[in-house]
Amino acid sequence: MSLVLPSATSVLKAWSYKGGVRRNLVSTVAGNIVFSASQFLITVVLARMGNISMVGQYALGLACSVPIFAFTGLQMRAVEATDCSERFQFAEYLNVRLFGSACAIGAVLAMAFFASWSRATLMVVIAVACTRAVDSLSDLLYGLFQLHERLDLIALGMSARGVAGLLALVCAMSLTHSAVIALLALSVAWLVVLLTYEWPIALRMSAANPHELLRLGSMKTCGRLIMLCVPLAFVLLVLNATTSIPRLMLQHSAGEQTLGIFSAVATISAGIGLLYSAVGQTALPRLAKMFASDRKQIDTTILQMMLFSCGLGAPVIVGAWFWGVRAVNLTYGRHSLVTKELVVGLVVVGVLSNTSSLLGAAVTASRRFWPQLAVACMVLAVTALACSRLIPSMGAMGAMYASLAGAALQTVAYATLCRKN
Repeated sequence: MSLVLPSATSVLKAWSYKGGVRRNLVSTVAGNIVFSASQFLITVVLARMGNISMVGQYALGLACSVPIFAFTGLQMRAVEATDCSERFQFAEYLNVRLFGSACAIGAVLAMAFFASWSRATLMVVIAVACTRAVDSLSDLLYGLFQLHERLDLIALGMSARGVAGLLALVCAMSLTHSAVIALLALSVAWLVVLLTYEWPIALRMSAANPHELLRLGSMKTCGRLIMLCVPLAFVLLVLNATTSIPRLMLQHSAGEQTLGIFSAVATISAGIGLLYSAVGQTALPRLAKMFASDRKQIDTTILQMMLFSCGLGAPVIVGAWFWGVRAVNLTYGRHSLVTKELVVGLVVVGVLSNTSSLLGAAVTASRRFWPQLAVACMVLAVTALACSRLIPSMGAMGAMYASLAGAALQTVAYATLCRKN
């Protein structure tokens, strides 16, 4: 017996993928929440079923692998999701991603070889690199899904990977009490989801012959693709450095306790980042198609995104003003250095950073990658200069003001680029 009521037909049509902006948005938020929760629970499982040293080894593996895979990944998903003219074929994206992942694994192995880590730590770092390698392949397929505006498929894939991977991790830990085997089981679970769910969909979307995908593409074409993506890879690298500089300078100048308070308060606005990310991912392929065909709608779409940012960011800032300090104290314990100004300032930084990411999606959709690198370098220079002047005398508040200056500059610069479309 079918559980779908006849009256649901119109609802299902309204949520069809060709016009399902709302469905894509809701699906993306849900998928991000499920996958993020599963990533958080990995550390809980390692701590509860293993020991705190395993958590440290896992954190070290992430610290080594994530930046390397992020750089060698070349932010290719964004490039693929905006390739409306099909300048490059799926096989070429796949070849470049496989090459980049191989380079990343080699870099992690080289780092592990020269580091003075114990054998157990070394094996955990390599196991984490395996999880990142599988994740990088799924990320490439998600770029293809995003180009076809099927973010609901991405959400299902992320949810399946999150749940399956966590179950595999728990089972492996309960049987072996080995972090290495547990993380390898996680990798296998992700790979199974990729091969049984994500890969067949990608083949149908790209209309590619599986045997043709195994052949190496033209070196010249792949080289052009790499050169197109390089600016975005450096943008990610520079922006990560911009985020790290206030924390590094704060730890050097004021100590780990002050850094801990700054980092704890900064996480308050992390939750709304999922919503901003969902809006940006949903809008990216549509903006790219507007740039390719109908540019009159671009300004309207960007305005809608900015209204969304104001509508979400303003209540969050007001809430931080009235209840932010209380929320931090309830979550992390009472600390005398937590002030209303610090909490509100860092929430404003988060709102501005997320707003600039929406504007950045519009710039990416226009396929202008080098100007983004120029903006990222300016933001890095301003943030570093402000940190060197403010942190020694103001501590956490100085780090907040430096981050605020960088976030404001980034937002204004991206807004200027959008006006030049």
